[in-house]
Amino acid sequence: MSHLEGLNLSLTALKISDLEQLNNEISALLSTRFSCLKIDHLIKRIGITSTKTIYCYRF
Repeated sequence: MSHLEGLNLSLTALKISDLEQLNNEISALLSTRFSCLKIDHLIKRIGITSTKTIYCYRF
């Protein structure tokens, strides 16, 4: 294997690692967001009203 081939394989592995990390972050955000939407939907469905708006954020 030449030095250039090794470098290309390293770059490919780095890109895959970055994509996997990004995918994990997006999945975590979506699951949190969907949980917030489900809670909001249930609150509205059972008729609880509030003068305050509740926001769900994941930090």
